[in-house]
Amino acid sequence: MSEKEPIVKCSWEDIKFTISFVDKNGSPIDAETKKFKFLYKDEAGCCCEVSYDGETRKNCVYRDGVLYGLFIAGTFRYGNLTVERHYWIADDDFPDGKWDYGGVDKTDIIIK
Repeated sequence: MSEKEPIVKCSWEDIKFTISFVDKNGSPIDAETKKFKFLYKDEAGCCCEVSYDGETRKNCVYRDGVLYGLFIAGTFRYGNLTVERHYWIADDDFPDGKWDYGGVDKTDIIIK
């Protein structure tokens, strides 16, 4: 979780937030073409996928150089959201030709 102030939202609100990517050195990665799948989950167990597979965006939009994640009102019930991040890059060393990696973290978004 970052050091930013929490974003507190009601469960009945639509939520729009920015998503950015950095490499291991902290340098920005182009968000327009980065393939990813993020699974957001609240403390009640409600989930939402935000993803881009190279062709289709799910619950996100890329506009004016910014990637936005979108949650429709009622998606979550309560509590701090966690995110399970999935990334992949091409790598012929793996049988499926891609290297899967990621992690799980708390977000700055709290649903009340």
